Amino acid sequence: MKNFKKLLTLLCLVTIVFTMLTGCDKKVEMVRANSAEEVLNLFNTYNSENNVEEMVKLYSNAYINYIGYDANQIIKNIKANRKDVIINLSTTKSIEDINDNLKKAIVNISAVINGEETNEDYEYALIKEENGWSISPDGIIDCVEFDVPANEDKQLNLRLIKEGVMFNGALIRVNLYNNTNNTYTFGTEDDKTEIIVETSEGTFTSEVMEPQKIDKKVKSYFIANIQDLKGDIKKVTVTSIYDLDSDGNPLKDSKREIVVYNK
Repeated sequence: MKNFKKLLTLLCLVTIVFTMLTGCDKKVEMVRANSAEEVLNLFNTYNSENNVEEMVKLYSNAYINYIGYDANQIIKNIKANRKDVIINLSTTKSIEDINDNLKKAIVNISAVINGEETNEDYEYALIKEENGWSISPDGIIDCVEFDVPANEDKQLNLRLIKEGVMFNGALIRVNLYNNTNNTYTFGTEDDKTEIIVETSEGTFTSEVMEPQKIDKKVKSYFIANIQDLKGDIKKVTVTSIYDLDSDGNPLKDSKREIVVYNK
């Protein structure tokens, strides 16, 4: 069940990495509602109807900024991901007031994914912007961008670029560019990679559950969910990175960590 929830939650986060648009699309005019309840009702209606275009028009500026692509591209990627997903019903379970400009909503989504029925709760942020109320998937309430230094030649480059601030934690987005002829792995079966985030409030950690192979010359990004993260980010470190030999086995003596960000 958790795999299906991840698929629904990260529809706009994972696969956009590999998709680039060509040509010129008509600009999407974003829509804002008069109240938090109205924007949530509209979202549930469009989600249930699989009306992706109208649904994305409701997305908040914070969420769009975090994704880093325009609404047209987000629409195309959601549609591509929903080929094997049927949304049966999207309903509101609760709305909690955080302040005058922010509310937290829990939405229950009943769906069929690859032929299997699922029923899960999801967290959304309802944000009052200058011209009305918007909605943020994943409960993203703000987007913090970081200065990104240039990539270095013949290096495995990892660069922190954005933090999607959530109600209880954050999603950090790290650019990855393997500018070498070597292949690497994030972690092994016995030594898992950790994403260690040091902030003004403490140290927070997320573990990469499965080894992740990094092919030579690949250019991409990854997203880490750092639960309960608080404070301003001061340093981010990725541990247990290994070179792979020609047979794809990790070279034990090559273990290293990379500082992704250091303020």
